Amino acid sequence: MRACRYALEIVAKHPIYLIIYVGFLSLMGLFVTSGLYPPAASGEYESAEIPFAVIDRDQSDLSRSVAAFLAEQGPSVEVPDELRACQDAVATGEVRYLLIVPKGYEESFLEAAREGTVAPRLETVFSFESMGATLVDTQVSQYLQLIRAAAALQPAANAEAVVAQAEAASEKTATIREVAAPGEVSGCEAFIFYLQWSAYPLTVAVVVSVGILMGAFNRTDVRRRVAVSPASGLSMGLQKALAGLVVALGVCVVIVGIGLAFFGDAAAALPAGGLAFVLGLVLAFLLVPLAIAFLLGQLGCGENVSNTVGNITGMVLTFLGGVWVSTDLMPEAVRTVSMFTPVHWLGTGLNAAAVSAPADEVLLCAGVMVLFAAAIFAVALVAGRLRAQTSEAGGNAAAATPR
Repeated sequence: MRACRYALEIVAKHPIYLIIYVGFLSLMGLFVTSGLYPPAASGEYESAEIPFAVIDRDQSDLSRSVAAFLAEQGPSVEVPDELRACQDAVATGEVRYLLIVPKGYEESFLEAAREGTVAPRLETVFSFESMGATLVDTQVSQYLQLIRAAAALQPAANAEAVVAQAEAASEKTATIREVAAPGEVSGCEAFIFYLQWSAYPLTVAVVVSVGILMGAFNRTDVRRRVAVSPASGLSMGLQKALAGLVVALGVCVVIVGIGLAFFGDAAAALPAGGLAFVLGLVLAFLLVPLAIAFLLGQLGCGENVSNTVGNITGMVLTFLGGVWVSTDLMPEAVRTVSMFTPVHWLGTGLNAAAVSAPADEVLLCAGVMVLFAAAIFAVALVAGRLRAQTSEAGGNAAAATPR
């Protein structure tokens, strides 16, 4: 296993690539994901509460009832019944919703309700930039509709009885519960998106690191020593493959581990068995950059070429896969091309696993990514065989080739 140990030492002598491509890009993925999927402040529904003020010029049962209803929607603020004071309170944000009940409002309101005519309007002042104030204004209108209905049904009832009936009706509220629509990803979006983003650092880190590892054995002096060593070609190949697999798995463990550490709650929201499917899909995708790195090694590419190919391939595949820009926003031709990229199938499989899709859908996506890797690996074997027969390769195969 000396060749395997030597290969791992080569990777260890280039820590800058692992720091940048694994550490820095993973942290960038965390920032992007956290910006798109910020943690929820609360797991339960909370109604909006805004400071309000009531200028009651009617001093009636109806106006006091409306003020009591508003008190349930937020804190009450005392504001003098003066034009300048009202303007200052709203302008400074001290009051988000100001309600003015004009004199004689109760009598006019009840009369309009019993006769079926248009009800008088209350004076309200609030900024349209405040969505909470708009919501409260709608709730006040709905509460007045309850009083109007009670007055219309009981024409002989006095204001106190009508208001009491409306207050009793308004106390009946529905239970609010958050649910996810069928087929909708719920709670695990952050972890799923982070893994999709990780297609880029996985590709770059594995292609560059394993490419450097493979390139170390392409040096002329190393090839000559290997050619005269008692180790068989099969043994050398298996040891290089093992070293490359160890590096790739190490990169994958670090990147996925960072995601689990920061988005553990989102990962826990995956359906039963979903985490296993998700990790399996990432491992299936890992074979693709591993095969690309093997191809670069078979072609005799050096460190600079591995860096260039790794970065360009990672960016192109991630973009076409719809990670940076949704494929829904792309032209039809680009969407068609994206289906021929492994990142597209990684995202499709991750989303399928997140919504408890049938296992065969997830396995299909994993199988397609394995086929991508197998195709690249086959090309690498052919390229390596052809290169071994060239004069630049050296060794017995090249010497035996007629010139």
